[in-house]
Amino acid sequence: MNEANVLRASLFRRPAPLLSGVHVQPPNELIAHPDVVRLDLAAASRDSALIALHAGFAGTPGVLDAAQLLKDILERAQISSVCIATDVALPHARTAAVDRLVLAVGRVAEPGVNFDEDHPQVRLMFMIGTPRQQVEDYLRLVAAISRLLRRPGTRSALIAAPTEEAFRALLGRGATP
Repeated sequence: MNEANVLRASLFRRPAPLLSGVHVQPPNELIAHPDVVRLDLAAASRDSALIALHAGFAGTPGVLDAAQLLKDILERAQISSVCIATDVALPHARTAAVDRLVLAVGRVAEPGVNFDEDHPQVRLMFMIGTPRQQVEDYLRLVAAISRLLRRPGTRSALIAAPTEEAFRALLGRGATP
Protein backbone atom coordinates (compact mmCIF):
# COMPACT_ATOMS: atom_id res chain seq x y z
CA MET A 1 0.00 0.00 0.00
CA ASN A 2 1.50 3.34 -0.96
CA GLU A 3 1.69 6.37 1.33
CA ALA A 4 -1.40 8.08 -0.17
CA ASN A 5 -3.53 4.97 0.37
CA VAL A 6 -2.35 4.63 3.98
CA LEU A 7 -3.26 8.27 4.65
CA ARG A 8 -6.65 7.88 2.96
CA ALA A 9 -7.39 4.71 4.97
CA SER A 10 -6.53 6.44 8.24
CA LEU A 11 -8.79 9.39 7.40
CA PHE A 12 -11.83 7.24 6.75
CA ARG A 13 -11.35 4.70 9.53
CA ARG A 14 -14.19 4.53 12.02
CA PRO A 15 -13.25 5.89 15.43
CA ALA A 16 -13.05 3.41 18.28
CA PRO A 17 -16.03 3.38 20.63
CA LEU A 18 -15.65 5.72 23.60
CA LEU A 19 -15.76 2.80 26.01
CA SER A 20 -13.19 0.71 24.19
CA GLY A 21 -11.28 -1.30 26.76
CA VAL A 22 -13.31 0.04 29.73
CA HIS A 23 -14.80 -2.56 32.05
CA VAL A 24 -18.42 -1.73 32.74
CA GLN A 25 -19.63 -3.45 35.89
CA PRO A 26 -23.20 -4.80 35.64
CA PRO A 27 -25.63 -2.77 37.81
CA ASN A 28 -26.60 -5.65 40.08
CA GLU A 29 -22.93 -6.42 40.72
CA LEU A 30 -22.21 -2.79 41.61
CA ILE A 31 -25.18 -2.68 44.02
CA ALA A 32 -24.12 -5.98 45.60
CA HIS A 33 -20.55 -4.66 45.99
CA PRO A 34 -20.66 -0.86 46.20
CA ASP A 35 -17.39 1.06 46.34
CA VAL A 36 -18.37 2.66 49.65
CA VAL A 37 -20.79 1.83 52.46
CA ARG A 38 -21.14 4.30 55.34
CA LEU A 39 -23.65 3.73 58.13
CA ASP A 40 -25.25 6.03 60.66
CA LEU A 41 -23.91 9.23 59.18
CA ALA A 42 -24.47 12.18 61.46
CA ALA A 43 -25.66 15.06 59.31
CA ALA A 44 -27.48 18.29 60.04
CA SER A 45 -28.15 19.18 56.39
CA ARG A 46 -28.37 17.72 52.92
CA ASP A 47 -24.95 19.07 52.01
CA SER A 48 -23.29 17.73 55.16
CA ALA A 49 -24.82 14.30 54.47
CA LEU A 50 -23.52 14.39 50.89
CA ILE A 51 -20.06 15.47 52.04
CA ALA A 52 -19.94 12.73 54.69
CA LEU A 53 -20.91 9.99 52.23
CA HIS A 54 -18.61 11.35 49.52
CA ALA A 55 -15.64 11.21 51.94
CA GLY A 56 -15.65 7.44 51.48
CA PHE A 57 -14.63 7.88 47.84
CA ALA A 58 -11.13 9.03 48.85
CA GLY A 59 -8.69 6.68 47.15
CA THR A 60 -11.43 4.71 45.37
CA PRO A 61 -10.30 3.28 42.03
CA GLY A 62 -12.23 4.99 39.27
CA VAL A 63 -12.39 8.35 41.04
CA LEU A 64 -9.97 10.61 39.18
CA ASP A 65 -10.77 13.88 40.97
CA ALA A 66 -12.67 13.51 44.26
CA ALA A 67 -13.02 17.26 44.80
CA GLN A 68 -14.59 17.74 41.36
CA LEU A 69 -16.91 14.78 41.91
CA LEU A 70 -18.20 16.35 45.13
CA LYS A 71 -18.61 19.74 43.44
CA ASP A 72 -20.57 18.15 40.59
CA ILE A 73 -22.83 16.19 42.97
CA LEU A 74 -23.55 19.26 45.10
CA GLU A 75 -24.31 21.32 42.00
CA ARG A 76 -26.68 18.65 40.69
CA ALA A 77 -28.50 18.51 44.06
CA GLN A 78 -29.04 22.30 43.84
CA ILE A 79 -30.71 22.06 40.43
CA SER A 80 -33.55 19.72 41.39
CA SER A 81 -34.50 17.09 43.91
CA VAL A 82 -32.37 13.96 43.95
CA CYS A 83 -34.88 12.05 46.08
CA ILE A 84 -36.68 9.03 44.67
CA ALA A 85 -38.80 8.28 47.76
CA THR A 86 -39.67 10.06 50.99
CA ASP A 87 -36.69 8.50 52.75
CA VAL A 88 -34.31 7.76 49.84
CA ALA A 89 -31.99 10.08 47.92
CA LEU A 90 -30.03 9.30 44.79
CA PRO A 91 -27.44 12.08 44.53
CA HIS A 92 -25.56 11.76 41.26
CA ALA A 93 -23.49 13.50 38.64
CA ARG A 94 -22.34 12.83 35.11
CA THR A 95 -18.77 13.99 35.31
CA ALA A 96 -15.23 13.78 34.02
CA ALA A 97 -14.15 13.21 37.64
CA VAL A 98 -14.65 9.43 37.31
CA ASP A 99 -13.60 6.91 34.67
CA ARG A 100 -16.21 4.28 35.58
CA LEU A 101 -19.48 4.14 37.47
CA VAL A 102 -18.86 4.51 41.19
CA LEU A 103 -21.41 3.91 43.93
CA ALA A 104 -21.49 4.89 47.58
CA VAL A 105 -24.39 3.77 49.75
CA GLY A 106 -25.07 5.48 53.04
CA ARG A 107 -27.51 5.34 55.90
CA VAL A 108 -28.16 8.55 57.81
CA ALA A 109 -28.61 8.34 61.58
CA GLU A 110 -32.11 8.85 62.98
CA PRO A 111 -34.19 10.89 62.45
CA GLY A 112 -32.70 11.34 58.98
CA VAL A 113 -31.75 14.52 57.17
CA ASN A 114 -33.87 17.17 55.48
CA PHE A 115 -33.14 17.16 51.74
CA ASP A 116 -36.03 19.45 50.82
CA GLU A 117 -39.58 20.26 51.92
CA ASP A 118 -40.95 17.03 50.38
CA HIS A 119 -38.19 14.84 51.83
CA PRO A 120 -37.58 15.92 55.44
CA GLN A 121 -36.24 12.60 56.77
CA VAL A 122 -34.00 10.91 54.21
CA ARG A 123 -32.33 7.84 55.71
CA LEU A 124 -30.81 6.06 52.67
CA MET A 125 -28.52 7.58 50.04
CA PHE A 126 -27.21 5.97 46.87
CA MET A 127 -24.51 8.31 45.52
CA ILE A 128 -23.49 7.75 41.91
CA GLY A 129 -20.66 9.21 39.88
CA THR A 130 -20.81 8.32 36.21
CA PRO A 131 -18.60 9.17 33.25
CA ARG A 132 -20.39 11.50 30.84
CA GLN A 133 -20.41 8.88 28.05
CA GLN A 134 -21.97 6.09 30.18
CA VAL A 135 -25.55 7.37 30.25
CA GLU A 136 -27.13 3.99 29.46
CA ASP A 137 -25.12 2.24 32.18
CA TYR A 138 -26.14 4.94 34.66
CA LEU A 139 -29.82 4.48 33.74
CA ARG A 140 -29.52 0.69 34.18
CA LEU A 141 -28.00 1.25 37.64
CA VAL A 142 -30.80 3.63 38.66
CA ALA A 143 -33.40 1.13 37.44
CA ALA A 144 -31.72 -1.68 39.42
CA ILE A 145 -31.63 0.48 42.58
CA SER A 146 -35.33 1.28 42.09
CA ARG A 147 -36.18 -2.41 41.70
CA LEU A 148 -34.19 -3.21 44.85
CA LEU A 149 -36.02 -0.58 46.88
CA ARG A 150 -39.46 -1.66 45.61
CA ARG A 151 -39.00 -5.13 47.08
CA PRO A 152 -41.14 -5.45 50.20
CA GLY A 153 -39.18 -4.94 53.40
CA THR A 154 -35.90 -3.96 51.74
CA ARG A 155 -35.82 -0.31 52.83
CA SER A 156 -36.80 -1.10 56.40
CA ALA A 157 -34.23 -3.94 56.55
CA LEU A 158 -31.46 -1.64 55.29
CA ILE A 159 -32.42 0.98 57.85
CA ALA A 160 -32.44 -1.63 60.64
CA ALA A 161 -29.26 -3.53 59.66
CA PRO A 162 -27.06 -3.63 62.78
CA THR A 163 -23.66 -3.79 61.04
CA GLU A 164 -21.99 -2.91 57.76
CA GLU A 165 -21.65 -6.63 57.06
CA ALA A 166 -25.41 -7.15 57.49
CA PHE A 167 -26.13 -4.05 55.38
CA ARG A 168 -23.84 -5.28 52.58
CA ALA A 169 -25.45 -8.74 52.75
CA LEU A 170 -28.89 -7.16 52.27
CA LEU A 171 -27.63 -5.21 49.28
CA GLY A 172 -26.14 -8.39 47.82
CA ARG A 173 -29.28 -10.46 48.30
CA GLY A 174 -31.54 -7.67 47.07
CA ALA A 175 -29.46 -7.07 43.96
CA THR A 176 -29.86 -10.65 42.80
CA PRO A 177 -32.26 -10.64 39.83
